[in-house]
Amino acid sequence: MRFSALALSTAVALVGNLGIALGDCSFDEISLQTTPGFTITIDKEYKILEDTIAKVKYGLYCDSQPKGVDGVDKWFKVPVSSVGVRVPIASGFLEALGHRDALTAADSPGNLTNICLDASKIKSLDSEEQANVDVVFSSDAASDGDKSVRLPTDDSLSPLQKAEWIKFVAAFFNDEKSSDSLFSSISDAYNCHWSNLQNLAQQPHAYWIQYADNNGKPSYNIIDSSYQKSLLAGAGATNDTSKALDDSSDLTKFQNAIKDADFVIDQTNLTEYGKRATEWYSKFGYSDPQNSGVSFLLSRNIWRTDKYTSKSGVSNFPEFGYVRPDLVLQDIISVIEPTYDPGHTRRWMLWLGGTNEDTVAIDADNYDCSSPWISSVTKCTARSDFTGSDPDTSDSSEKPDDSDKDNSGSGSSGRTGKIVGGVVGAFVFVVLGIVGLHYFNRHRRNARIQALRQSDFGGEGINLHDARRFS
Repeated sequence: MRFSALALSTAVALVGNLGIALGDCSFDEISLQTTPGFTITIDKEYKILEDTIAKVKYGLYCDSQPKGVDGVDKWFKVPVSSVGVRVPIASGFLEALGHRDALTAADSPGNLTNICLDASKIKSLDSEEQANVDVVFSSDAASDGDKSVRLPTDDSLSPLQKAEWIKFVAAFFNDEKSSDSLFSSISDAYNCHWSNLQNLAQQPHAYWIQYADNNGKPSYNIIDSSYQKSLLAGAGATNDTSKALDDSSDLTKFQNAIKDADFVIDQTNLTEYGKRATEWYSKFGYSDPQNSGVSFLLSRNIWRTDKYTSKSGVSNFPEFGYVRPDLVLQDIISVIEPTYDPGHTRRWMLWLGGTNEDTVAIDADNYDCSSPWISSVTKCTARSDFTGSDPDTSDSSEKPDDSDKDNSGSGSSGRTGKIVGGVVGAFVFVVLGIVGLHYFNRHRRNARIQALRQSDFGGEGINLHDARRFS
């Protein structure tokens, strides 16, 4: 009996260990909240990920590759342990899922901004290194033969649609449940903030814009892709994207199209670091912005999404921003409606309106590798009382005072004009107050005399309570 008990105990332990092993390769069925451009189909022996945009099917299995399954373009044994990346969003997904250590090769290791990666272990993704990874996440399903898997890199998907691809990546680690839970929290926060900003008394105008040089021919564009339009709408902003120009080379028409903007968000490839404000004014043809009469130029509300960077200046936004649309939306809200959540710390929104560029290098002071904010979602509280910030509220929390005159001619800012105007207005107010006080005192004295006279001659007069109003 003692032996039998021992044997039974050993058998239970073996089954338990086997269960853990099987658990590592279990296929959890999850649902999709948006229409992200992929589907997941679960079978007891395999799962099929279909990229419905690129029309590619990936088969994922645990032990041995299934036979007789039609229509699968590539097979992968999961969970994978070594990953190569050619697109930054893949690194962001791995970080959010807790699989950063699986990243062993990258197209450009020096362009990764995640400070938690062990740079010494990340190799350049050349043809030799491809053989050492299990999968390569790329923008092209054919980039690395049978090992390449496509992830979306354009902005045709909405912020939530793009972020839901975290479930697609998680499937290669059999980590669908974790990704489903994280994305649900992200989605809830995003939709909550969106709803909270839909009761504005006065909707601001905002445009997402870009300048490009097409073989020496300038191109000026109002970006109306789903990604940008959704974020602006979620922040309560409105615009007329029908003004997107047929002839993008016409600078005058472009300037007329965005002249009603209160804010612009730019995604031009600017290269003159330290002088990008001047570069921006030059590319968009604003030689005298402070005398233009254009609202966003006078207030210098020109913004970008590359505040957080690596130490070498590479923007973190494509790596982490696409993964966390709720935080991106909060960033934009903090610019457009600064009183909505005054405690919010911007991560990606960079003010380009002045001569200073306050980019922030990601380091241990703003990113804790042991408790990364990319995988921690703060719950949003629904509210219907927010009707907008005071139009006169000046958000200067991250707008440094620019004492140096901007070489573009924008040194005399709209904010400076408001300060000068405020001083003049205050002086006029004081003078008018003195004059008004003088006439008020004369009126009070005359009224008091008249009331006393009426009392002396049996008139209606005033009682003591009324008299106190004139004293």
